Formats: sequence, C-alpha cells, structure tokens
Amino acid sequence: MKFLFLFLFLMVSLTSNADEAQIVIKQKKGGNTILELSTNPVITLTNESLVVTNDFTVIAIPLDNIDSYVVTNGTAGIRQPEKVAHYVNGHVLFSNLPIGSVVKVFTIDGLLISRHFVDDTGNADISLDALPKKSYIISSLYNKIKVINK
Repeated sequence: MKFLFLFLFLMVSLTSNADEAQIVIKQKKGGNTILELSTNPVITLTNESLVVTNDFTVIAIPLDNIDSYVVTNGTAGIRQPEKVAHYVNGHVLFSNLPIGSVVKVFTIDGLLISRHFVDDTGNADISLDALPKKSYIISSLYNKIKVINK
C-alpha cells in the first residue's frame, strides 16, 4: 500500500507545472535519488522496482529499498486535485476524495441519518430522492454543504 501511495503521489506531482521542483527518493541502504521535474521523468511501477525514465537516463530503485520521499524547491507549483461537491438532478456528487473515506448526511439539527463511502474512483453519489423534504448538511473530509430537499 505504501508503494501504491508513493506511485500515485509521484504521478500527481509530475502532472504539475513546477519547473524547479525536485522529488528526492531516500533509500534505506543509503543515498538519495533526485528527480528534476524539468527533465520530464516518467515513473512506472513493476512488481519489484520503481523505474524512472527521463530525457537522459533510466533509473530502477528496488521497492524494498525505498525509505521515503520529499518534494523540494517549487512545491507551490504542485497542485492537488480540487475536491468538488455539487448538486445535479436530485443528487449531491462529490469527486476527488480519498478512496474509502466517508460522506455523512445530517439533519439540520445535527442528527446523522446516513453514511456513504467514497468509491474506488474517488467519487460519492448521494441521492436525495429517498430523503424526506427538509434541509440537510452533507459533509466530506473537505466540503460541507447545506441542501434543501424540496
């Protein structure tokens, strides 16, 4: 799981426009691998290694040798996907949330009436059709919205 998170983090980081940013991969057996984002690195994950190919070279780091990673210089240019909640045709739709996190529906006086888990694409769909006609607070890790079900 740690390596899947590392891979996803690196892929999100590489899609940003951070000309001076670097990713430093610290290795358990000593040494660091420094990746300049301006060299257009492409990161792939095999069963045994994290493989980085850029404009100049190919680097393979065994997964069991990866200790940690850090992003330095220019981190302000690295953007996380926007956490969005919006209403469409009787549904409140959430996107870009952590997989498995919970979206809760409360009555306006604070009574929890339902919990919905974010699916494996980072989305949650809350249907208001089955709920009584009243006001609700719908809350995720990043958003809280008030909805009036008419």
